[in-house]
Amino acid sequence: MKKLITFSICAMFMAAGCKETPKQETSAPASTTQAVPAVPVAQQAPAEAAAKMVDIEWAQALEMSNAGAFLVDVRTAGEVAEGTAPKAVNIPLQEIDHRLAEFPKDKDIVVFCRSGKRSVAASQKLLAAGYTRVYNVLGGFMAFQK
Repeated sequence: MKKLITFSICAMFMAAGCKETPKQETSAPASTTQAVPAVPVAQQAPAEAAAKMVDIEWAQALEMSNAGAFLVDVRTAGEVAEGTAPKAVNIPLQEIDHRLAEFPKDKDIVVFCRSGKRSVAASQKLLAAGYTRVYNVLGGFMAFQK
């Protein structure tokens, strides 16, 4: 009889121990996900913000340029000769890798091209090179209101 009681008590402890393990595993991830506040990227410190390209419209691009952002036209010199945005610096897409020193690390970089495809490629190159404040103008120069 003693053996039966001892066996029953051991079985209860083992069953109780087995039931606790899943509770601990499922509760741990919930507490870690709640610790991260939902803060917009614009309000995060540069170290906290994930480096990613942000799409913007021309109105915002021009405001940013007037406030000191580095506005870059990644079209060819021939395309730029036909017109460009005020304060824009021409650094063609093909030359970005060799001219990275011309891009300031401490300013927002606003990139545009003719239609928006090359500026996406340029923005990705800048992000890969370690730039974190990269903005792509939607629609490129074709969407620019002259």
